[in-house]
Amino acid sequence: MKTKLTILLAIAISFVAEAQSPEACTETLSLMASSVKAKDPSAYDFLTTLRKECPSFHKGIYSYGEFAIKLKIDNAKDVVEKEKYVRDLMKLYDEFALYFPENSKGTAMEKGLALFNYNVGSKEEVFNLFDKSFKSDNANFDNTRAIYAYFELFVNDYKAEKKGITLQQVFDKYDDINEKLDVLQKEDSSEKDVLLAKEEAGQTLDSKEERARKKIDANLENISIVTSSMDAIIVELSTCDKLIPFYEKSFLENKTNEVWLKRAADRLEAKECDGDPLFSKISEALYKLNPSADAAYKLGIVEYQRKNTTKAIAYFNQAADMFTDNSKKASVYFRMATMYAKSSKQQARTYARKALAVKPSYGKAYLLIAQLYGSSINDCGSTPFDKRAMYWLAAQYADKAAAADPSIRASASKMASGYRASAPSRTEIFDSTRAGQRIVFNCWVGESITIPKL
Repeated sequence: MKTKLTILLAIAISFVAEAQSPEACTETLSLMASSVKAKDPSAYDFLTTLRKECPSFHKGIYSYGEFAIKLKIDNAKDVVEKEKYVRDLMKLYDEFALYFPENSKGTAMEKGLALFNYNVGSKEEVFNLFDKSFKSDNANFDNTRAIYAYFELFVNDYKAEKKGITLQQVFDKYDDINEKLDVLQKEDSSEKDVLLAKEEAGQTLDSKEERARKKIDANLENISIVTSSMDAIIVELSTCDKLIPFYEKSFLENKTNEVWLKRAADRLEAKECDGDPLFSKISEALYKLNPSADAAYKLGIVEYQRKNTTKAIAYFNQAADMFTDNSKKASVYFRMATMYAKSSKQQARTYARKALAVKPSYGKAYLLIAQLYGSSINDCGSTPFDKRAMYWLAAQYADKAAAADPSIRASASKMASGYRASAPSRTEIFDSTRAGQRIVFNCWVGESITIPKL
C-alpha cells in the first residue's frame, strides 16, 4: 500500500510539474490568445487553467483574460450569469494586481467600470470604487467615462439629499475633478504640441507619430465632452443669482483661504458673474494674500470690467510672465487678444500669435485670427476679387484651428467652408486668368495667398 501511494504521489507531482512548466504555460496562453482573437468563448477554459496553474507566468494572461471574460459576459444567457462573470472580471483585476503589482494600475477604477459598464451591482458600490480610486490612486484615475460617472453619481446623491452632501462639497468635487481633467488635458496637449511644432517646421510625421496623434485627438475630444457634460450637470446649481449670495455668505470666513478664494473667483468668472462687486472683492483678497499668476489674472479681469484697459493689460502681462503652465499662459494671451479684437486687429493677432508660440495646439487662437481676417476684406486689396481673396486666407487659419484642437473641429471646419464659399468662385478665377498666382495683402495683414488652380 505504501509503495502504491508513493507511486501515485510521484505521478501527481510529475503531472503538476508538467502543467506548470513554462512550455505548458506558453502553449495554453497561446491557445487562449488565438481563441480570444477568434472571439471564441472557449478562451475562458484556457484562462481557468492559467489562473490555477500559471498565475504569475506572464501578464498576457490577464490582458487576454480580460477579453476572454468579456466574451462570456456578452454571451451570458441571463442577468445572473452576466453578474457572475462581471464579478469574475473584478476578481481577475485583483489577481493581476497581486501577481504583477508593477504593471497593475487603477484596479479600483477598473472594477468600478466593470460594474458601471455592464449595469451590475448598486450605484453605491460603483461610487465607492471610483471614490477609492480618485482619493487613493488619483494618478491612475484617468478614464474619462469613469470620471464623468463618478461626478454624476456624487451630484445625484446631493440632489437626493443623501449622505449630507452640501452645495459647497458639490463645487469642491467639481473643482477637484476639473483639476484632474486639466492634468490629463495638459499631458495630451503637450504631446500634441511637439507633433504640431514638427509639422510647422515642414517635417512629416512618421506612421508611429500619426497613430499617436490620432490617439491624442481622441483623448482630447473625450476630455472636452466630459468637461461640457459636467458643466451641463452643474449649470442649474451655479447661476449668478445662486452663486453670488452663496459666496457672499461665506466670504468673511474664507477671506484668508487661498484655495476657496481662487475657486470662488474661477467659478464666478466661468459663469460670467465677474461683473459683480463680489468678484472684485474676492480677487483683491486673493491678490493681497498671494500675488500669484492666478491672482494677477483675476485682477486683470477686474480692471477690464472697470474699463481700466492699461491696468488690465499690465496685470494680464504679469500673469502671463508668472505662469509656468503653457496652457494657462496661452489662455491669458488669448484673453488679451479678444480684448483687442474690436479696437486693434493687429494687436489682437499679436497676442493670438503669442498664445500659439507657447501652445501650438491652442486652436481658439487660430480661429480668432481666421475671424480677424474674415472681417478684413474691405481693409485689404484694391479690387473686389482681391478683397474676397482674403477669405481663402481666413479659411486656412480655420483649418489650422480644426487640426490643432479636436474640441472645436466641427465649428472650425464649418467656418472654413463658409469662408471658401464666400471667396471667388471657380468661374471668377477662370475669368481672372490668375489661377496659381500669388496675392499679397499689403495692409495690416501682411500675408499672402495663392489663388487656387482650376
